[in-house]
Amino acid sequence: MELLFSPNGRIDQPTYWRAVLTLFGISAVLTVVSAYVSPFLGFVSIIFIWPWIAVHAKRFHDAGKTGWLTLAMIVLAIVVSAISGMVLPALFGVDVGAMQREMEENMQDYLSSNDPGAAMAYVMEESKRMSQAQLLPSILSTAIVTGVVGFVMSLFKTDPNDNQYGPGPGSAGTTFS
Repeated sequence: MELLFSPNGRIDQPTYWRAVLTLFGISAVLTVVSAYVSPFLGFVSIIFIWPWIAVHAKRFHDAGKTGWLTLAMIVLAIVVSAISGMVLPALFGVDVGAMQREMEENMQDYLSSNDPGAAMAYVMEESKRMSQAQLLPSILSTAIVTGVVGFVMSLFKTDPNDNQYGPGPGSAGTTFS
């Protein structure tokens, strides 16, 4: 558990990849569940931001670098996610703008009926439909972001010696081997 919740210490590349693939799997499952149950369940994924940060900080520590470089990985992830979020839905034939316009147009009928419950139910159903339409592009976008950030992280090689963040690999007392 300390692997995912504490940014202290060091982890080698194989441990990093196990943690990243585990977090990616959790993210994919949450995406599917939120698309079919309620899009608002996607907000649960916010609690997984910290484990991503902790894993990346430890990987930087293993290379003898400051964990604050994780902020650069966050910026990289946001940029790659934004680009893939613009490109992938169109590649899969999902026109998010048209879906939103259609929902807004139909929403006027529900608002004029003075039935807020019906309006809310309509919004929930349309949100689910939009989430389901974007499911594959969303998971693929997350995979691309994970791959790009993982590639960049693989450029940072393990510091074979003890450093300020902990003992080197194979040393007695290594916490994460």
